[in-house]
Amino acid sequence: MEDILLYVKNLDTIISRESVTFTAEKGDIICIFGLNGSGKSVLLKTLCGILDKKSGTISYNIDKNMTGVCLQFPEHLIFKETALDEALIIMNNNKDKAKSLLNEINAEASMSPFYLSDGQKRLLFIYGYLETKDLIILDEPFVSLDDNSKIKVAAKIKDAASSGKCIIYTANRQADKEIAGKFIYIKEKYEQFRLF
Repeated sequence: MEDILLYVKNLDTIISRESVTFTAEKGDIICIFGLNGSGKSVLLKTLCGILDKKSGTISYNIDKNMTGVCLQFPEHLIFKETALDEALIIMNNNKDKAKSLLNEINAEASMSPFYLSDGQKRLLFIYGYLETKDLIILDEPFVSLDDNSKIKVAAKIKDAASSGKCIIYTANRQADKEIAGKFIYIKEKYEQFRLF
């Protein structure tokens, strides 16, 4: 039971046609897959408590400070004046790790984080959370990324999972779901599949 970080039972969101039940465990990579407008982001926001659920149970077995959430528009997560200050928050005030993170996304420490490209903003949170959090929830992590960055994000997600972290992410492209071991496929209703 201690490997289970998130337990969801009979969850109905504001737009779901059928409830969803799943567990997220240490080492899991879970892809919520579906077409645009199918309700993937609504499900994520419901899991995070941003949107109210219609019914069901969402139980976290993890300290909330060990959960990182990057929604589809990461600029809504930015509050600091410099990229370094933003990276310091993400990297738990470790200046060396914050500078390394900025170097990895090719960002200057003194620049405003609002001037980062969409891809850089996304990578700032994804890379940081994959290093500092145990449960990482990502809405469309491959959007706004070039092919090399997509490959690197996929590799980092797999590495994080192999070290015991759990990653839940949304995707709408077949290629973006290949790294997952568990799936919640959203078409007209929630259906859960597991690959062996």
